[in-house]
Amino acid sequence: MTASHVSVPAGLIERTAKTALVRSGALPENAGPVARAMARAELEGNRVCGLFYLPIFCEHLKCGKVDGLAEPAVTTKDAVTTVDALHGFAHPAIEAGLSHLAQAARNFGVAAMAVRNSYNCLALSHHVTPLAECGLIGLCVSNAPASVAPPGAKRAIFGTNPLAFAVPRGDGAMIVVDQSMSAVTKTEMLMRRERGEPIPLGWAQDGNGAPTTDPAEGLLGSLLPGGGQKGANIALLVEILAAVLTGSRLSTEASPLGNNEGGPPEVGQFLLAIDAGHFGSGHFAASVGRLAESFAEAGIRTPGQRVLGSGQDWSSASVEIDQGLWQRCLDLAG
Repeated sequence: MTASHVSVPAGLIERTAKTALVRSGALPENAGPVARAMARAELEGNRVCGLFYLPIFCEHLKCGKVDGLAEPAVTTKDAVTTVDALHGFAHPAIEAGLSHLAQAARNFGVAAMAVRNSYNCLALSHHVTPLAECGLIGLCVSNAPASVAPPGAKRAIFGTNPLAFAVPRGDGAMIVVDQSMSAVTKTEMLMRRERGEPIPLGWAQDGNGAPTTDPAEGLLGSLLPGGGQKGANIALLVEILAAVLTGSRLSTEASPLGNNEGGPPEVGQFLLAIDAGHFGSGHFAASVGRLAESFAEAGIRTPGQRVLGSGQDWSSASVEIDQGLWQRCLDLAG
């Protein structure tokens, strides 16, 4: 523990976040999955999806950008599941349809779920690891308020539009990838601005489309896609699946997730589940195992080794939290 940080058990982080969300107007059953996701992200070292957002979520509950009382509406037909989040939190909405999605994948081999009128879903890996844990390949994409400009554009067209997938290895482990299509997350830009730290060239541009190392100028301008035009093309695919296909707002139409301006953002998420057993090779687990071994032989770890299992009991494990942020969370929880 450093002078500016305090060591906090993950279970206490989860309880504190849940209490704060309930005090701000969320039902306990809606606050619970969100609080658990924040604690899990902190423990995984994914600070940009953790407690940083608790004060923002509490403000959004109070001003009406997210409805803490919403009960997701689930509709199923064959291999398709649709969920209307009804302006509530993304986590209970996705959880409400996940068992239907998994069962449909077992029945048909491939199944999909569309979530509309949704909100910030934080770490996408948390929505696909339950699928991998039950033997399915899981993929999830989400759009977000516009903050990323394709190469040559002076204004943002896409959100950070993250994509995550999880693949079961057959030995109890998983391959997990979770990344945004921007060169950096917007949350990291906000944290750099708060700390007064510069950003590397290639992360963002100012309002005139010129490269910048100033996070404040980059936030006034736009982020840049990771991988240039290739990243922008994948962001476009995410936009089509998460926004257009689900019937949600385009990134250019969604209200900001970082302040109280505008009404509910109404972004969308799209999930795909695949049962490899329907494809007849019979060698899926062995092949994924050999693929993972090739990473070890090359001296690197397979992606996702720091991602926790959704059913793990990690409540007693501790994590260092910025002391000022933790005190603010405690204040919100009363």
